[in-house]
Amino acid sequence: CLAKAIEADRDFGHQLALRLHERDEILVRRAMADVLTRLFRRLTWDALPLLDDMLKSDDEGVLAAASATVGDVKYLDKDQWADRLRQLCNHPLAIVRRNLVPNLREYIEFDPADSRGLFHELWKDGDEVVRTRLRELLLRMEEVSPEHFASQVKALHEADANLEPLWEPLSLRRAERCAQWKAWLAGEGDRPQGDQRPVHVSQMEAPEDLPALDDALESLDE
Repeated sequence: CLAKAIEADRDFGHQLALRLHERDEILVRRAMADVLTRLFRRLTWDALPLLDDMLKSDDEGVLAAASATVGDVKYLDKDQWADRLRQLCNHPLAIVRRNLVPNLREYIEFDPADSRGLFHELWKDGDEVVRTRLRELLLRMEEVSPEHFASQVKALHEADANLEPLWEPLSLRRAERCAQWKAWLAGEGDRPQGDQRPVHVSQMEAPEDLPALDDALESLDE
């Protein structure tokens, strides 16, 4: 009903949302947090103060719903979105930190250097759900952007973070590469570089030999 009220009359709907937001009843507060995404779509910037206020709540239900909505901020301003992710990565409630996970891929695409240190803080957190997602992203980063992976893994190493959860899967996938990274961090070798794959240049002629179907499909996946 609130969303429809805003659609019918934005100013009236906005004022209604503010009045409801001021209510103390826990069910009302949770209901407002649950519709926050709809409010962002209709109120845009005017919904931001509501989110920030909900993130200060002492109710776990409100915090869970509100933190799951932080991703909507990126449609308004990506810097503010990234700043809020950084603020929440040290939140004492595990569900809040876990709700940041769906944002991590877009965050690292927006800020490959991780200037806010978000990955660093979340890795130190030790939460298995968060760390599993971070590990997936770091392994992918190691393949496609070694320079950014280097800055991340170096920061973690210098902070004495436990990197074994990262080295274990990397050693299974690329044992030699894993050894190179460890040597570099120990000051015993050069930093690994990106893989140089040959780029095919079409000669506009049919090849004499066609690749096997499985090889062709694997190439498309890459």
